[in-house]
Amino acid sequence: MIAVPALVAAGLIADAVRLRRRLARLRRLPRPRRAVPLSWEGLREPGGYDVIGAGGAVISANVRHAAIAHARDTGLDVLGLIPADLPVTRALDMLRHTRDAGFAAVVHTELLDDAYTGDYTSTMARLRRYDADTGHVVVPCHLTPRAPACKGRAAWLQGLGVSLAQAVVPSILAMALVLAALASDPQWGPIAVIAYCAEPYLVFAGTPLSPRDLHRMALLRPVLTPYTWWRTLVEDLPPWRRPALRHPRKDEP
Repeated sequence: MIAVPALVAAGLIADAVRLRRRLARLRRLPRPRRAVPLSWEGLREPGGYDVIGAGGAVISANVRHAAIAHARDTGLDVLGLIPADLPVTRALDMLRHTRDAGFAAVVHTELLDDAYTGDYTSTMARLRRYDADTGHVVVPCHLTPRAPACKGRAAWLQGLGVSLAQAVVPSILAMALVLAALASDPQWGPIAVIAYCAEPYLVFAGTPLSPRDLHRMALLRPVLTPYTWWRTLVEDLPPWRRPALRHPRKDEP
């Protein structure tokens, strides 16, 4: 029955369009006004803001200063930095569940002094409990941590308040629909498989994000997606300390 593969393919394309619209709301970080020396290590940033990042994240001084200037100009308490080469798995998670990429953020120093735990993900989890003005921008950075995209994914999602079931079950259902379409009609079933593999291209092509593993994750998606489920489900979750109550904003008495 061609109807089943066609409906599954249409659903996948509709999902890609939905995610692409969300991605279209993100803006690139304005270019730095001037070059600055790479001598900021160990120094506190001026202007009431600091930059925190995940382990292995590399952020140039120009991007740091441009991000701080943007946060100050827009009056944001927290400015999430989304690297342009964010891996496909993390980028799709970000679009489906949140705008935080788990990479780096500019945070007002008063909030950071109160919320900092020594770990990026748990610090961002604490910051979510504040009544803070938050924004996100795509940074022209191609130096995200080279660790596997699934490493730390479960902890990152937990910090965002997203359960593993919310992250994994929809992906399993999508794969099941593709396999059902293939089994229902061997002749037209590959249409659903092609749409499944093309979805990452439909989401990211021509956008500010250019995932570094786009071709691999798209062309091998039926094989690599189950691997991401396994890596996510077997990951150990850290025992974070979480505040029981919301802390006041920096401008509250």
